[in-house]
Amino acid sequence: MSTEASRTQELSLVDRVYQALRAGIVDGTYDPDTPLRLEAVAKTNNVSRIPVREALRLLEKERLVVTTPNKGARVAPISSVSVNDLYRMRKLVEAEALYHGASNLSEAALAGLRELILPMARLFDSGDEPGFLALHRRFHFEIYKQSGSDWLMHTIETMWEHADRYFHLSIICQSSSSLVLEKHYGILDKISLGDLDGAVSELMYELDHGIDRIQTAIEMGLP
Repeated sequence: MSTEASRTQELSLVDRVYQALRAGIVDGTYDPDTPLRLEAVAKTNNVSRIPVREALRLLEKERLVVTTPNKGARVAPISSVSVNDLYRMRKLVEAEALYHGASNLSEAALAGLRELILPMARLFDSGDEPGFLALHRRFHFEIYKQSGSDWLMHTIETMWEHADRYFHLSIICQSSSSLVLEKHYGILDKISLGDLDGAVSELMYELDHGIDRIQTAIEMGLP
């Protein structure tokens, strides 16, 4: 096998282990503070320790894994302090992206976004969490990317990658899709009226409710 082919195979193995671990952390399969021992993870994924180490480094960059000298890696803990800190930063950055992005949305783009909301709610009601989260992400990012700021998008993407496990908790404590409809239609209605401050307020309303549901899940000891 050539050096290039070997490297490609190694990267493929890293990605496979990374995706498997990340999915398990986000959906609660791996509880907070669970040790991630190299040998055990390698055996579970039928790989050597090398791709496991690389996958853990990637997850540590997302702050989903914590590595302690002489103790190894473990799933990052979940705490109210961390949630509040993350969402405080999300509010600052996403408000900026929404304000500038919304002003650049065409009528056709607004119509396309509006068409995403009902399918999003249906995915939520059907229990299709990955499908719901993918469409939810698409809705917000379609607006944010219109801000024209690569740094804003990079920062938001980084925070959303870490927030995936919190999105999971917020979904657990949301009883129906009614808020999904209310919040997202509310954002678009304000944008359509040219009320960008109002659109930002609707986004803050959505994020505040997310924080409340996540805190409830943490207090209840949910995964």
